[in-house]
Amino acid sequence: MLGAFALAGCTHEMTLAEAQAACTKQGGLLMVVHEQKVTLAGVGPEVAKPGDCVSPTRFDKPGQATSAAPAPTPNIVPTRPPATAK
Repeated sequence: MLGAFALAGCTHEMTLAEAQAACTKQGGLLMVVHEQKVTLAGVGPEVAKPGDCVSPTRFDKPGQATSAAPAPTPNIVPTRPPATAK
């Protein structure tokens, strides 16, 4: 049982180039996370790491058809400003 936990941390972390290639192959856009350590001694170097792969389907609502009709326009009733006395 302990061996499973020890092996869980031994996964290969993708490089930025590998993640970009894999995400592009899926038709997505890779989000890049920039990290920088700040200590009392100063600011460390900026390190870019791969984030999530965002695909256009991520923004679809559940149960939404791909060619959905446009949303209906709300009923807006124009109002007149109050009449002024002369």
